[in-house]
Amino acid sequence: MSTPNSTIGTQSAELHTEPPRYWLAHEKFWFRVFFIFFFVLVVPLDTSYYTQWFTTDWNNLHIRDIGSLSGSSFSPIKIVNPDRPGARDVGSIGESPTDFLKIRSEEGSFGLLSYINWALAFGIALILGSLWTVLDRRPRNYRVLYYFLITAVSYSLLIRLQGLTFSKVFPSQMPELALTQLNTPLGDFVAQKLYWIQFSFVPDYQRFAGWAELLIMLFLFFRPTRALGAALAVAMIGNIAFANHAYDGGIHLAASFYMLGGLFVLAAYLPGIWRLIIQEQDTVPSVYVYPFREKWQRRFRFAFKTFVFLFFFVLSAYLHWHNYTYDSYKVPANPGLPGSRGVYDVTEFKVNGQTIPYSPLDSLRWQRVTFEKWSTLSFTVFNTFNIHGEAGRGKQFADIDRTYESAGTGGGRRHYYYEADTINNVLFLQNKNKLYRDKTLRLHYKRPTDEQIILWGTNEYQDSIYVVLDKKEEVYPLYEGSPQRLSVRPQ
Repeated sequence: MSTPNSTIGTQSAELHTEPPRYWLAHEKFWFRVFFIFFFVLVVPLDTSYYTQWFTTDWNNLHIRDIGSLSGSSFSPIKIVNPDRPGARDVGSIGESPTDFLKIRSEEGSFGLLSYINWALAFGIALILGSLWTVLDRRPRNYRVLYYFLITAVSYSLLIRLQGLTFSKVFPSQMPELALTQLNTPLGDFVAQKLYWIQFSFVPDYQRFAGWAELLIMLFLFFRPTRALGAALAVAMIGNIAFANHAYDGGIHLAASFYMLGGLFVLAAYLPGIWRLIIQEQDTVPSVYVYPFREKWQRRFRFAFKTFVFLFFFVLSAYLHWHNYTYDSYKVPANPGLPGSRGVYDVTEFKVNGQTIPYSPLDSLRWQRVTFEKWSTLSFTVFNTFNIHGEAGRGKQFADIDRTYESAGTGGGRRHYYYEADTINNVLFLQNKNKLYRDKTLRLHYKRPTDEQIILWGTNEYQDSIYVVLDKKEEVYPLYEGSPQRLSVRPQ
């Protein structure tokens, strides 16, 4: 004889385990289609992804390695825009190195055509799903496969999200504003760069976004909170997808994947949510949960979850902290000339021995020169050039490739990486714009006072130049009246 409490417990268990039923024909068909579709998007299909697990230098692991080990996108079709080199620098979200077709398009990197690989994956899924349906007409359900597909998509979401998450928790994705950015008119930034430098100005908000993304990762990691994590992924990362479309941000495709995957994971919970909230009925979640009855299954599950947590949560967080503290991947590591950081007026400028008076419309004379804390010198000339069309978001090793302070900037603003020979007092400069890497300068320097730098040598056109720079005190209205805790003031 059972007690009332035991009867209630039995009924609840039956609801949770969802007694098996045969799926309807259309349910089986669409499951097969979406199973193949997400398999193509989630599982790396190129062998290079798997070989790097054996070729990575594990003794010198870097966040760049964590990003490439987080998976790769399905991208057999590459969108090529020859006028925007660098626009495909997707940072921690790796692309397959294999391609079968290249499409030249001016808007493909940011427009509707950028989703062509998703369309291809869905087309493949429709064909193979139809073939699967023809070959397998037995009455059945796929609740076990459905459970593991939801789990795979959830883990794919959180693993791919870790790079964006921890680069915001330890704010290196959008580092503090450089002097050159503070001395560039707002209208000279491309839309993408405007979006990013807004985060640079408010690092506390960047950290808040990172902690929110970390919460999404944790919710997706644990099965009882998976629906909440999926909903937050749709809402928050979906907003990032829209923002990237609006600002030509370049990672709209990656951000849209969180919307797509989040909606798929959430779909299993929607009938119960509908009954509870809309129909106001008492509801017990009826999402099937695989029981893991065998000992080896439980051990494998524990080992897998432990690996994911230690590798993509703990180790990734540590490496991002280490990068932020010692070698932020957006900011050049090589220090600039000691005591040179600042904004300079060009008080004298000569080309081939001829003095060129100040004019805001002169195509050779430098204006508004800046030296950064790191080895970047920048100046403006009234002359057009092709903009390096990305926000500098890749995780580069070489200082010259760390272009966050320069990429996406027009208006005649040039940025040069330099190496200093402090014995002979010579600067060797190279243009940081990927289109003009062959433009170099070799300049001698002397510093009569702490406030003055004199440069002479040959410019990028092999003309001799002589430049006198006088440091000036600059007040930035952006920071006036803003509490220190809300913004990072340049030091």
